[in-house]
Amino acid sequence: MNRERDTIAVGTRFKINKLGAVRCPKLAKKVGIVVGLSRQSTGITVLFDGDARPSCLYRGYISSTSA
Repeated sequence: MNRERDTIAVGTRFKINKLGAVRCPKLAKKVGIVVGLSRQSTGITVLFDGDARPSCLYRGYISSTSA
């Protein structure tokens, strides 16, 4: 079982991790909040700070933050 997947829940603050920064360089410095989870896929819906609309990302591209 993947512990990182278990710690990501709606309302969790996150940042783009190293894998996400390599795959999506424009998102490398962004942070935000998780607004939706998918049960059957690896997708996750997030709202980046300053954005008006949510985005969908691969769950493996984000890490939770303590801030």
